[in-house]
Amino acid sequence: MLDRRKLLFGPAAAAVALSPPPVWAENGFPQRRAVDIVFVHTNETYKGYYYWDGNYILPAVQQFSWVCRDFRANQWKWLNPWLMDLLFVLHWKYEKPQIQIWSGYRTPETNAELEGAALNSQHIRANALDIHIPDLDADAVAGSFKTFLGGGVGMYPGRGFTHMDFGPVRNWVG
Repeated sequence: MLDRRKLLFGPAAAAVALSPPPVWAENGFPQRRAVDIVFVHTNETYKGYYYWDGNYILPAVQQFSWVCRDFRANQWKWLNPWLMDLLFVLHWKYEKPQIQIWSGYRTPETNAELEGAALNSQHIRANALDIHIPDLDADAVAGSFKTFLGGGVGMYPGRGFTHMDFGPVRNWVG
């Protein structure tokens, strides 16, 4: 389990440092965090708190991970909970109630079948999300996140989604 200190020194803390609301500057990253997502391939949702008073809520992270599973193989892995922190920041930054997840965890077999998927994709490591925020330009979302995300940001012009991961720092246009 990750605790507050690990999070505060992690990449999600850098995201908030960009320009947090004044109350965050005074009190630090919120100690109660929630997200609202829909996994577009199954129409399953996760809506609720996942972090409370310094700790990730493991059943919530597990439920989120299940919703974002490899739907083709119907297999899941624990997703990096920092991905939920990114979504939390997106909710705040763009004032959108629900974020669409296009891809979360992928089995190596599924990944190998997908055109254009990286051989060593962070999706296989349960360390990446492909997201879409309705009524927002995906390239603009990627552009803003690549300035401070401590991982990978992929822009896919005309395809409608943004890739975000906690692998090595890099960015690309796919």
